[in-house]
Amino acid sequence: MTEKQYRTERQFLEITETMINGNWSQAAANCVEYGFYAKDLQDHYKSLGLDSDVWDYAELAELAQKLRTK
Repeated sequence: MTEKQYRTERQFLEITETMINGNWSQAAANCVEYGFYAKDLQDHYKSLGLDSDVWDYAELAELAQKLRTK
């Protein structure tokens, strides 16, 4: 059985693309599914040197946390 991977670059890029396409609810759900928290989003953002707005990731982390606490 293959172990599920969490917080990979591919998953981060999928979350980013989903967010950029305007589907914030799905991007937040992906954060929860893939185990991304604010620090993980920040680390990937820095390592990839993206041009997108870092504040979008802060808002996304907040949305994901709301899903976690439901």
